[in-house]
Amino acid sequence: MDEKKLIEQQIFNDTSTYQDIMDLPYRPSKRHLPMEQIDRAAQFAPFGALDGFSTLIKEKSENYARKKYSSAEQETRIMQQLNYLKTHPLKVDVNYFNDQSGYYEHLKGYLKKIEPQKGRVTFDETPIVIVNIRAMKKVPTCNRD
Repeated sequence: MDEKKLIEQQIFNDTSTYQDIMDLPYRPSKRHLPMEQIDRAAQFAPFGALDGFSTLIKEKSENYARKKYSSAEQETRIMQQLNYLKTHPLKVDVNYFNDQSGYYEHLKGYLKKIEPQKGRVTFDETPIVIVNIRAMKKVPTCNRD
């Protein structure tokens, strides 16, 4: 047996300090009723507090069921368009997936900022996750003389 296993065995298997109580019979408490088995098991359920969390995960996954994921070419095209909009302020129609509603929505506005480290862009006052953008197109302007 290697040295590590010997040390572990000495530390964790040494019951010599408990020899005086090892063979004593079990005595139930006179002050407290015995705990129900289901209650005792609940004490050791580390994720019992996360019961409602599974419902939230299910709702979010249902929202994402409608999401279409972009290809690498589409993501590259979107980034090129965003970089173009940095230097050319144009009003665009952005088709994007809204995480909250679970549907694709349209937003018409101007690019305010790009945060590549966060993976977000902001059009007017609306932040959008870059990978949720499906398409962008220039909004036609009416020139009346």
